Amino acid sequence: VDWYVHLAIDRAYILGSIDQKILETREDIKTAEQKVDKDLESAQVVLHVCVVCVAVGLIVMSIVFVLRIIEPLVVLEQEMAAVAVMRLEDVDTTKPLSALEEVRLMQVSFLQMIRNLVEYRNYMPASVLQDDSDDDDTSAQENDLSSIDASR
Repeated sequence: VDWYVHLAIDRAYILGSIDQKILETREDIKTAEQKVDKDLESAQVVLHVCVVCVAVGLIVMSIVFVLRIIEPLVVLEQEMAAVAVMRLEDVDTTKPLSALEEVRLMQVSFLQMIRNLVEYRNYMPASVLQDDSDDDDTSAQENDLSSIDASR
């Protein structure tokens, strides 16, 4: 038969200091976890603010770049519209060329076209160069009459 020896030991007396240290350690761990969670939340807020600021900055930069790229194209478009109605004097041929190679090549070709048109214009009859607003008014009236007839 096996004999077991049981001793009555006062746990608080023997292990009391260890239990106290375990409780203090658990409280320290809980406090540290709360601090880490709080720091994590503030770090996430800073991260979100930084991401938004960077995104807004990139959007503003892209808008500025797009406007700088499009500006010479808009000017070129307006000049082309003037040349289309043979108002060659409205085109400023002395302005500097664009820094963008593609736009600069278009401007060079356009300026060459203007020089050629000025030269050819000297050989055109005056009737070709006259403003044909009378023809536009007549065709507009014909279009109005045809639309009225079509609606009947």
